[in-house]
Amino acid sequence: MANTSGNIDGSPHQPTNGINSKFPSPPKKPSSKRPPGSRSKWSQCSTPEKFCWLAAIPFRTLLCLVNIFCFVFAYFGFMLPVLWARKLWPRFYWGYEGKLYMWLQAFVAYWGYTADYDVYEYGDDIRKYAAKGRVLVIVNHQSSADVNILFTVLQTKGVATRKTIWLMDVMFRWTPFGIIGQMHGDYFIRQGKASREKELINLKKHLRKVFWDRDRRWVILFPEGGFYYKRKEDSQKYGRKHGFPHLEWCTLPRIGAIKAILEEVGPRGDDSDSGVDNGRMRKVRSGIQLLKDAVGEIREKKHIKETRPPITHILDVTIAYPNGHPLSILTLCFGTREQC
Repeated sequence: MANTSGNIDGSPHQPTNGINSKFPSPPKKPSSKRPPGSRSKWSQCSTPEKFCWLAAIPFRTLLCLVNIFCFVFAYFGFMLPVLWARKLWPRFYWGYEGKLYMWLQAFVAYWGYTADYDVYEYGDDIRKYAAKGRVLVIVNHQSSADVNILFTVLQTKGVATRKTIWLMDVMFRWTPFGIIGQMHGDYFIRQGKASREKELINLKKHLRKVFWDRDRRWVILFPEGGFYYKRKEDSQKYGRKHGFPHLEWCTLPRIGAIKAILEEVGPRGDDSDSGVDNGRMRKVRSGIQLLKDAVGEIREKKHIKETRPPITHILDVTIAYPNGHPLSILTLCFGTREQC
């Protein structure tokens, strides 16, 4: 016989709480356990796995440090023999340098891969913009692991991977990546009200000098100007004071650098007219001039310097971490977070 629970009249039994069922049950305390993806690896390991993990930490950390510093020396070791080409054959020089720069990004991106942290991309297919377009990439900024995430994503973006300009804080200028970035043509911006106008002028000069001469495709920056958790309160205070929306999961962007980039290398109103004029000039070129142009294309992309193709698209990238708990450089080096 089935054993069922109910009242005498057949209605389902109502659970009681204490003496009188009219009183509501007390609210449940929020769980102190973190959801999957944001827990420490230590909390999820068995005892033998913990010993193995502790033993591997020094070797993993040493591997990451040796990895990056050895690559810096290798980078300069490979660049010194071709320094002659910087003036004589710029196209070859910057193509060669771009390959090394791309491999540096792959070395750093490998930190997350070896710690079992996977990166997934969602959204529009941007491969066509990576192949030919010139793009301004704006990214939210939560932690020091954001750069590693972008390095990982860029590995599948073809030629754009080695033809980028990064805008970074001046504090990174003399880090291993910053030293190589200076040779590559990245820009290190100094923040603060005192130097704001001067920095924007210098940024425009830098873009004028580098963007077309080195055939750069993507300009990457973090418009929030700092880590989210550091700027959140100041951003909300500024928003209340000036009537901007209350933002909980991002901060108000600083548009000074974006405006300077678009003013210098963004769309121009006279593109159609210049295209007609260039077409007329091509018709009257002599054979000797065509030969000079062909040599100029081999030596350097002369048509890029002459036509100065502008940025045509803005790519908005949002980096999200499991349950809102960002990784960090230390997490990547030590592998302290569980697989996510």
